[in-house]
Amino acid sequence: MAGASCSRGALTRGREWDKLGALTLRKGRDMRDKRTLIVAGAAVVVVAALAAAFALGAFRSDADRARDVATELLESYVVPEPDEDGNEPGDGGWPAADFGDAATMEALVRYGVDADAWHRHCFGNFSFEVGEASTDGDSASVSLTVTNASLSSAVSAAGADFAAYAETSEAQDAYAAGGRAALFSYLVERVYAHLDANESPVTTTVSLPLTRGEDGGWVPSVSGNAEFFSALYGGSDV
Repeated sequence: MAGASCSRGALTRGREWDKLGALTLRKGRDMRDKRTLIVAGAAVVVVAALAAAFALGAFRSDADRARDVATELLESYVVPEPDEDGNEPGDGGWPAADFGDAATMEALVRYGVDADAWHRHCFGNFSFEVGEASTDGDSASVSLTVTNASLSSAVSAAGADFAAYAETSEAQDAYAAGGRAALFSYLVERVYAHLDANESPVTTTVSLPLTRGEDGGWVPSVSGNAEFFSALYGGSDV
């Protein structure tokens, strides 16, 4: 009987150990599952952070950043296209901060020329490609290839149109009604017509210099850059 009692006790203890073992196994599995979830969650956070960093350009090189600035600059010379309702996109760069023709524009405005209209015609056929960039400390240079209607050719063609127009009675009537301003208006309209027709597109490759600003970003150097603006206007001095 004593032997039987001991056997039953051992069997009971064995079952208890089995239960404890099973419980420990389940706990271990639960902990592993939780660790897996934690690791997976951390991985998702890391991937999201990396994606955000890439989207913000955190891993872009100095040369890439210089190309980005050059692209943004040239996009500000692209005339925005209105939608079917006549509304222009509000996120475009137009108008550019510097068209390089302040003195010319001052004279044209005195004759009633609208600056925005003038620049829209001048850049109505403008397109560009941004090439390679090189950096050297706080200086950078980006190769640009721009194509546009030649302003100088359009002005020359308009001058020929005006010479023929000036001999007509229509020109005499226009002068009698509006003076020199009326004749100048005709000349400007002919410039617009030749620009819009894109009769003499010119492609030019030019280097855009940039310098590093106080915030560490690149700043294009275009003020007074005759070569840059000549390229923008189809090889024309402005």
